[in-house]
Amino acid sequence: MKKLILLVIVGVLFIGCKDKETQKEESTTNASQTTIEGPDLTGFEYSLLGDSVVITKCTLAGQVIVPNVIENVAVTSIGENAFYGNVGMTSLILPDTLNSIGNSAFRGCIGIADITIPPNVTNIGVSAFSGCLKLKTVKFLGNAPENSKYMFKDAPATLYFDPGKDGWDKSIGGRPIKPMQDLQG
Repeated sequence: MKKLILLVIVGVLFIGCKDKETQKEESTTNASQTTIEGPDLTGFEYSLLGDSVVITKCTLAGQVIVPNVIENVAVTSIGENAFYGNVGMTSLILPDTLNSIGNSAFRGCIGIADITIPPNVTNIGVSAFSGCLKLKTVKFLGNAPENSKYMFKDAPATLYFDPGKDGWDKSIGGRPIKPMQDLQG
């Protein structure tokens, strides 16, 4: 909320040359767009970093859907420890805009059983899915990410990949890998 207020103040100062009626109309339009068009961000904390958004914390339970866009900026990263220990989360949908998952991002999220890693994710941090005790299926839609230490420690996951993508000639995170067509129903 503080960031939004600061953004509005800076915007008002920036457009100070325009007449007052135009400022009022634009301010009303922007406020209504944020309220109506934006995703429900209850339970999320995030940082705006230039032309990308980093999810820094999530406390939601049940099915969690990470939005593609926040404040008209693409969500490109899940930060370190962002979901750490979120035992109430039972399923997770990551945005197609994502390209990075930080260290220990989902560590200890014992409720998730499967996850799909979007095609642009090239970096998954140390212990990103460690302790995800029910995580059985991880579907990768893109090239294999760089291998990092303890990525899936204590997670009984099998990794499924698109055979048309690169880098799937070796195990990732010490877990078995199989082509997507081997995935049961």
